[in-house]
Amino acid sequence: MPMYWDAYLADTTHLTTEEHGAYLLLLAAMWRRNGSVPDDDRDNARILGLTLGKWRKIKARLTATVSGFVIENDAISQEKLQKTWQNTQEKISKNRSNGAKGGRAAASKNNDLGQANAKFSQERISSIPEPEPEPYIYDTKVSLVNQVKADCENAVSDWNQAAGDNGWPKVQRLTSARSKQLAGRIKEAGGLGGWQAALQKAGESDFLCGRNGAWTGFCFDWLTKPANFTKLMEGNYENRTDNITAINGDGQRGGNEGQGAYERERLRGIAAGIGNPKGY
Repeated sequence: MPMYWDAYLADTTHLTTEEHGAYLLLLAAMWRRNGSVPDDDRDNARILGLTLGKWRKIKARLTATVSGFVIENDAISQEKLQKTWQNTQEKISKNRSNGAKGGRAAASKNNDLGQANAKFSQERISSIPEPEPEPYIYDTKVSLVNQVKADCENAVSDWNQAAGDNGWPKVQRLTSARSKQLAGRIKEAGGLGGWQAALQKAGESDFLCGRNGAWTGFCFDWLTKPANFTKLMEGNYENRTDNITAINGDGQRGGNEGQGAYERERLRGIAAGIGNPKGY
């Protein structure tokens, strides 16, 4: 990719170091994708190694302050890069066409005469194919680590957004231990889409959100434990409409909608002689 540094610096001297890095990586991605990238915030955040929230802030700043940065027709492009890419493709096409026409024998006055002691024929190959470029070999270990890190950061961003909507505690630090647990849950869910579906399930549960007053211990570390995550995905905390009979806090029996999973576990604990299981 040709780089015109004078023009680049003239347009970007106001950017921070982080914004420069993101913009340069984005330009490189545009060049490798025919001059533009899809306007997909999650995919672009992953490419740039940024959280979803950080990328959206940088994207807004680039749109507002960088000349030629364009978002239209569900794609992101840069006008100068787009023109350079098109010109380069035209030159490549012309060079290939000219190469196919080259290598023809020059006119000779002795075309009709025999070639005495000739070692080579005047007939030449009409075209010489261009060698295929060697494929770029990615370091798969590094790429995988970066992808897992980006997925975890995006998953935390999803959690904090859902936490704000449902009154859960927000994540302040993503430690290595938390990252390991979270990566396992993302894998079990089949990716970030499955993780987001799990958060939606939790947000719809009156029990997990504390709306029925039975329990208020739901948090990020609770959800990322394997057993708890499995129970959530299997529907154990869905609101019940079958009017399950349970024992309420006053010791009276009655309908307690939305507490089916909680009551079953509580009663199992009582039956086993361990009382009301803590943390559930």
